[in-house]
Order: sequence, then C-alpha cells, then structure tokens
Amino acid sequence: MQSTSERRSKRMVLGLVAIGASVAITACTSSSEGPTSKDAGARLSKDATWLLTTMQTSLKAPERYTVTDDGSTDSQCGSGKHKRTFAANMKVPASPNAHTALTLDAGDVSGLLASRGYEPDTGKGEVRKSDNRYVEVLFNKKERTRITVTLTAHGVPTLDYALTGTTDCL
Repeated sequence: MQSTSERRSKRMVLGLVAIGASVAITACTSSSEGPTSKDAGARLSKDATWLLTTMQTSLKAPERYTVTDDGSTDSQCGSGKHKRTFAANMKVPASPNAHTALTLDAGDVSGLLASRGYEPDTGKGEVRKSDNRYVEVLFNKKERTRITVTLTAHGVPTLDYALTGTTDCL
C-alpha cells in the first residue's frame, strides 16, 4: 500500500504532466501573430493579379498587364523580418476628358478591393489635376498587405495604370 506522501508525489507528477501536455497542445495549435511574409506575399500577389485582371476587362485594356515583381521573394527589413513586394503596369483606354477618366476609373479600385478586406489607407485617394494623376492606397489589416494604384493620364488615348504592393515587415 502507498503512503500518503507517495500518493501526493504521484498526483503532483500527473498534474505536472497534464499541465505540460496542455501547454504543448496550446503552443502547437494557437495561431501566431498573423501571416508569414510568404503567406502575405502570396495573398498580395493573388489580390493584385485579381484586381489587374478585373480592371483590364472593365477598362477594355487592349493588352495584358505586365508583372515586374511577382511578390515571391523576401526582402530583409530589419530585426530578422522580411517583406514582399509586387509591381505591375498596363495601358488602358481613356475617355476624351482625362481628369474625368481618372476619377471614374480609379473609383472602381476601392470598391473592388473592399470585397477582399481592403480599406483606404490614406483617405479616399487623390486626384491631382496638375499632373493628371490619381493615387489610391488600400490596406488589408488582417492579411497585412498594402496595394497602391496610380493612374496617370497623358491625354487621349491611354492612361498608365501602375499597381504596386507590399506586405508589412513580418
């Protein structure tokens, strides 16, 4: 028969094993503080190419967009963290009034990306008449991605449509 002290020792050991198992399970199943740079880069690339394809169709762009940075490479950004970037551009037809075209074409961007979790990062965008440029920055807090769309009118017949994106430093 076991003494009282032996039973207490066994209970303490079993209790410590249970606590250790609980901590191990929690550590393995709890979510981290957000996406990795790889995950965020993949989401950025997916959202950006979706927007480009949608806008290409919507704006009747005669040529496919060109991706110059696909978001698949980590860039160091300090403290052992990394970020990813994306860049693409295309030419799209403009209406006869370049300023009106900028306002109408760019207004679609925030509406389209809102359905994917993005919201304006620095206001609702800005049309600058002086250089016929529209810039809009949108941010997805959950995915930790940021997309900037710049439309520049050089007069009829085309607009330059540039899309850049970046993830947070993760």
